[in-house]
Amino acid sequence: METMQLVELEACTVAFLDGDIVHTHFKDHHLVSPEEVQAMFDAIEAERNGRKALLMVTVGENTTMSGEARAHASSEASCRYIAADAIVVRDFGHQLAANVFVRHNKPHRPIQMFPDQEKALAWLREHRDLVEKA
Repeated sequence: METMQLVELEACTVAFLDGDIVHTHFKDHHLVSPEEVQAMFDAIEAERNGRKALLMVTVGENTTMSGEARAHASSEASCRYIAADAIVVRDFGHQLAANVFVRHNKPHRPIQMFPDQEKALAWLREHRDLVEKA
């Protein structure tokens, strides 16, 4: 998986990979705000000229999203930027937080949790048609 472009933001790095896949990594020791989620969306939109992306998310140590950030990340408006999400869960605590996001916030797009990046990327590749239709 080759990185085409890397955007460094305050809360995360956004790596543009081949095949419409974007990898966002939220940095260690951070409480992610709605504004930081929007900054990520803006970076994706700018780099992809408004085309949706397939998003793989990884999260650093002791990093979580505020309730408002989760709500924004899963809002209907966020579907302008993201066609599907693959969340790589690092440990049990992170899995619980990701479960809350999936079940409580109910994003309006396919979303799945994975134990590693390889499985996440394989699943995202199966959803390329969601980008082409966009």
